[in-house]
Amino acid sequence: MKRSFLLTAALLLLALCAAGEPFDPAAREAAGQADLAFLWGSDTHHQRSTGKGAQYELISRFVRSAEAVGADFAAITGDLVHGGYNKAAQTEDLEELCGWLAGCRVPVLLGMGNHDDNSWFVSGRATVKEIGSPEELMPKEDLYALVFGALRSDFVRDPANPYGGWYYKDFSRAKVRVIMLNSSDVPYIPAAEGLKYYGQWTYAFRQEQLEWLANKALRFGKRGWGVIIMSHVTFVPAPARPDRTMPINHELVSELVEAFRTGGRGTLRSDREDYTVRVNYNFGHNLSRDYIASFAGHTHNNECDYQDGSPRLIVGNMFNKKHGGYDLVTIDRKRRRIGLMKCLDGETAPEWTRACAY
Repeated sequence: MKRSFLLTAALLLLALCAAGEPFDPAAREAAGQADLAFLWGSDTHHQRSTGKGAQYELISRFVRSAEAVGADFAAITGDLVHGGYNKAAQTEDLEELCGWLAGCRVPVLLGMGNHDDNSWFVSGRATVKEIGSPEELMPKEDLYALVFGALRSDFVRDPANPYGGWYYKDFSRAKVRVIMLNSSDVPYIPAAEGLKYYGQWTYAFRQEQLEWLANKALRFGKRGWGVIIMSHVTFVPAPARPDRTMPINHELVSELVEAFRTGGRGTLRSDREDYTVRVNYNFGHNLSRDYIASFAGHTHNNECDYQDGSPRLIVGNMFNKKHGGYDLVTIDRKRRRIGLMKCLDGETAPEWTRACAY
């Protein structure tokens, strides 16, 4: 029996060695010392039928990494699947990917990307170059059931729009609120062919989401809290690429962030057709005003810069072994520092290690 036990232990050790530790000891130590530590990836673009995008091995490594470093949570900021096919294929891809993530022992925050609602297929701009019927659209109720239905009870959603795809989670030990926004918040308006707007090339934040952000998510009755905002498409223009396509009403999100930081009050206004906004805000009585950073994906690049004094962080596509992978993010609130350590193809990549102040 002892010999059998030793053989089993040896096989288990070999298996663990073969799997490899995704991060080195220094990374695990940094996570342990941080006020908040999380794994962050984006743009998995999973495609079950073609084997492209993030597959089981990478997602499994992502989950193991989050657990091994003792992360507070893991996040994937949208484009969970590639899309562009019929609703049945879209459903299978989402079910498989979310099934792989379901066993993670730390909370997993998922964002909605422009590939995730299947409006690309319905609008006739899909991979298969055909126009699907409106029935092929992935309604927000269905998308919620597949992706957001497993959200933990301590994820705070908008009760007026539980299928909107925006929510937040508080991490009390670090006193950090992580807000996940939906940058694909477009109306589904039928057109002669397909839809008037489809998330593949139109991104937006509408009245209901901005109302929730102004009057719920950014409100604090206690001192000492900080805020992180995540989305698929960033709401902050790149200093070097201000002409890059931005979500409709992105400037209103930036206005809210600035008002949150300064205790400002005012009214968000937009008269754009189908995206009209009138939202009053008043942060004069807010007891917490610490804005940490914005995190997004979408562009398949790694970017780290500042806008209005706040870090604007973008992560590359998760399945790209050369430029993608995922980051271990550490937040030191006392020193006001953010650290990013890249994991590429199962190993720490020191050349991608970055740090920034906030």
